[in-house]
Amino acid sequence: MLIQNIQRRALHTSSLRSNIYRRPGFPTFFAITADKPFYPERILEYEIMPRDDFGVPAHIPPDLSTVIQHTYYVPPQYYPFLKKLGDDSPEIKPWMDKLINGQLTFAEYEEMFYKNSKPLKVFRNRIPMPYRTEKEIAYNAEVEWESKWLSFRQRVFAEYCTRYVFRDYTFSLLLALFATQIWMTIHYWYTLDMKLFYLEAPEHKINWVVPRGDL
Repeated sequence: MLIQNIQRRALHTSSLRSNIYRRPGFPTFFAITADKPFYPERILEYEIMPRDDFGVPAHIPPDLSTVIQHTYYVPPQYYPFLKKLGDDSPEIKPWMDKLINGQLTFAEYEEMFYKNSKPLKVFRNRIPMPYRTEKEIAYNAEVEWESKWLSFRQRVFAEYCTRYVFRDYTFSLLLALFATQIWMTIHYWYTLDMKLFYLEAPEHKINWVVPRGDL
């Protein structure tokens, strides 16, 4: 019975694969089927479930999550205050009643807020303007000269640092090239000496191959 079920499932998978992936150049290694209209390979095992701005789990598609009418929840101990607020302000009483009943949606909250909010009134004549005394105004030319003098000192210091760094860099590079040249020269003459030693000094038979007579 188990073998028949395996064979039946294999035939179903092969037929499904041949029906779905019957396109040239498309790999036909395996087919994934799922009983939910989500991505079957997505693992929904999170330590912290990702959610959107309204608290809906992120794996729920937007076309479903946006249909949900999200309402505000207020603890019952705030109901007397909200009822008194609605009785004192008749213009917001319908929204306060909906909030107490748990029916106030986000769109209705925005409607309540923008219908009853008032623009902030600014008294510009009460804002203090920047004020300087006559003595401080007299120092204006001196302050400008000090500003230009400090800017000049900063430019000179920046140029000095730039030249200092480039001088050290160039000197270090030339020193490294000189040391590299000496090292490569030593290697060259060492290789040449070893070649002459093994080719031109037959009396020192070090690491020589014993001739067999057939070469």
